[in-house]
Amino acid sequence: MKATTGAPVTQAPKIDRAEKAAKLCKCVVWDLDNTLWDGILVEDGRERLRLKPGIGELLKTLDERGILISAVSKNNPEEAMVALESFGLAEYFLCPEISWNPKSRGIQQIATKLNIGIDSLLFVDDSVFEREEVKLTCPDVMVLDAVEYLTIPDRPECQAAVTEESRKRRLLYREQETRTVALESFEGDYAGFLRDCGLLLTVRSMTEDVLERAHELTQRTNQMNFSGNRYTREQLQAILADPNIDTFVLDCSDRFGAYGTVGFCTIQRPDNRMTDLMFSCRVQAKRVEHAFVHYILHKYRELNPGDFFVNYRKTKKNYVPGKVFEELGFIVTGEMNGVCQLKYPRDKEIRDEGIVTIVDMTRTTKNPSVAI
Repeated sequence: MKATTGAPVTQAPKIDRAEKAAKLCKCVVWDLDNTLWDGILVEDGRERLRLKPGIGELLKTLDERGILISAVSKNNPEEAMVALESFGLAEYFLCPEISWNPKSRGIQQIATKLNIGIDSLLFVDDSVFEREEVKLTCPDVMVLDAVEYLTIPDRPECQAAVTEESRKRRLLYREQETRTVALESFEGDYAGFLRDCGLLLTVRSMTEDVLERAHELTQRTNQMNFSGNRYTREQLQAILADPNIDTFVLDCSDRFGAYGTVGFCTIQRPDNRMTDLMFSCRVQAKRVEHAFVHYILHKYRELNPGDFFVNYRKTKKNYVPGKVFEELGFIVTGEMNGVCQLKYPRDKEIRDEGIVTIVDMTRTTKNPSVAI
């Protein structure tokens, strides 16, 4: 179907599409025996194990880059965690899957618990059998022979700038574990739990100070990248300098702690058109994207009354989160160059949910907070 109605699509800077982007590693999953350490725990005992040379510094480097760390190992879980603690490394390992099950199953569970794409995992193991089992069962997982572990920080998929956001990414996931426990004990429905969390979304314009984090979001975000765009730093500089493009950078927190900078958006002001919208998976299923789109609809209905448009490039990864537009009442008006054209009519009511409180730092106001 070709577009026949709606405002014309404004040409955005040339970008690299998400589908063609190089893989980025978001989590390194380690085997333990003869991979992280020399020796076999159940045979040699903790006292005879020795860490591989450089492991401590390597894990620290990955952690500072915001690359998560986990483990999948055929071992007794309690004994393995005691061994990691004795080496002073247990704090690095998120959602470890230590059991006697196939390692492919553990890897799938790690991806699910961390809410990241399985193709963003790098699996490191000394066993050819285990590597081949994972390759066969999880073909999208990157696999590395443990003898090459020292090359990990230099691998192209592991290149990431060290930022304030990256340094605290592991801690943000630890806070999410606290949220999960609180949800399991909450008496009431999920919407009630979200309201009880006190979700706060702070919206500000992109500046030079936050450009690096915006760049990181455009490179790392897959599941909730609704434009499919990957911007270079130079392209973001050009967007920042364009007087016709409004930019938004989003920070989120709740009563458990901060999620950090979780979102990026661009809007072509003359067309009333959202050309980019992307969120970190940390806020997925928390109605944050719904609240932000409602905020945008209110804002631009005041600034430029008329229909509001969205460019949405549907992919296999963003299809489920992309249902947000249907849920909010957007209408599909056509498709152009693989991009769905969505419209929110000027006379359609905007029904806010009252779950997320938004603080608008993009303009001066005596009361910048609004519950949406």
